[in-house]
Amino acid sequence: MKRETAQRHSLKIIAIFFAVSLWFYVLNSEPVQIEKKLSINYITPKGYMVASLAEKEVTLKIKGSKAFIQNIFTNKEKLNVDLNPYFVSSGKSFKVKFYVSDVTVPFGVEVLDISPKETAIELDRVVLMELPVKVQYIGDAPKDRKIKEVVVEPQNVMISGPVVILKSVSRIETAPVNLALFNKDEGAMNLSLSDLDPRLKVEDSTKIKLKYKTQLLNFKRQLQK
Repeated sequence: MKRETAQRHSLKIIAIFFAVSLWFYVLNSEPVQIEKKLSINYITPKGYMVASLAEKEVTLKIKGSKAFIQNIFTNKEKLNVDLNPYFVSSGKSFKVKFYVSDVTVPFGVEVLDISPKETAIELDRVVLMELPVKVQYIGDAPKDRKIKEVVVEPQNVMISGPVVILKSVSRIETAPVNLALFNKDEGAMNLSLSDLDPRLKVEDSTKIKLKYKTQLLNFKRQLQK
C-alpha cells in the first residue's frame, strides 16, 4: 500500500512538473504580432441613438504568445463605449477617442496599437414611424398572361431611427421583383427589403408578402379581332 501511494504521489509530481515546464515554455516562446478587428458597441443615452456614420469597428495590433492570441476575440466580443458621460458634458455632438487601455485582453497578451483612434458622434432622438411599402419591379410579365391583381401585405411597416434621417424617408422599397415570375394563375412570394440606411431599423417581426393573380390570354380571339 505504501509503495502504491508513493507511486501515485510521484506521478502527480511528474505531471505538475511537466505542466509547469509547458507553461514556462509558452510564456517564453517567441511572441508574434497579429491584427484583429473588434466591433464597437455604443451605449447611448435613453431615447437617443447614434445618427452619424460613426466607426463600427477598430483594428487592434496585438502581441503575445501564439498559444494565447490564436483564439482571442472568437466569442463575438465587442468594445463597449459608454456615450452617456460625453452627452452630459458636451451635448449631442462630440468626438470619442479610443485607447488601447479600453480593450480587455487575457494575461500574456498586449495591445500595441488601436486604429482608428477617434470617431465623430452625433446623437439624435429615436422615433418610430409607419411608412408605406413600395414594390420595385423589373423585367416583363409573361407574354401569354395579363396581370389582374397584386396585393402586398402589410402595406405599411414600422421603422425606427434618428429623427433627422426619418425626415428624409417617405417610403420603404422592396428588393427588385421580376415580373416574369408571375407565370401562374395565382401565386405568392416573400419579399425582402432593399438595403436601408444602416441607422434605420425595421421591426423584427415584419415580413413582406406579395400575392398576385394573372389571366391567360386567348391569342386566337385577339387575332380574330
